[in-house]
Amino acid sequence: MPNQPSISPLAEFLQELSRQKIRCILIGMMAAVEQGAPLATIDFDFWVDLPKRQIVRIYEILGRTGGTLMAPTFYELRDGTQVNLVFEPSGLQSFAVEYARSRQLKLAGFSIRVLPLSRVIASKRAAARDKDKQALPVLERTLKLRRKLDRKSGKNAPRRA
Repeated sequence: MPNQPSISPLAEFLQELSRQKIRCILIGMMAAVEQGAPLATIDFDFWVDLPKRQIVRIYEILGRTGGTLMAPTFYELRDGTQVNLVFEPSGLQSFAVEYARSRQLKLAGFSIRVLPLSRVIASKRAAARDKDKQALPVLERTLKLRRKLDRKSGKNAPRRA
């Protein structure tokens, strides 16, 4: 397909998930970063709506897109982008409930669902790993600032009757 623009390996991976009807939500630190948290991370954590016993479907996608299996749920895409798939994240409700709460954002030119910052915080709190505990104050300040800015701009403001 000569005139088709090249897409990033991450966008290609996300497109393949979509083609296979595997829904996902960006969670974890990258979800927080995408919503303005001034933190750094090197991998993308995606919660997939797929029973873990069907993980072979992900391996097939990796094969088609040139990715490398690093561990059962950890992959490196052909440009070095690291992707971690999560089947049971800490501190969250069902996939369906969290998917309904999620926000639509563009990532690598592809429209995806992203866990709201308040839910990222709930998950980090429940996981209670040292790195999560260290990030919580920054995440909480970011959420407080986002809410303040949203109120000022009229976003998510209570509706008047």
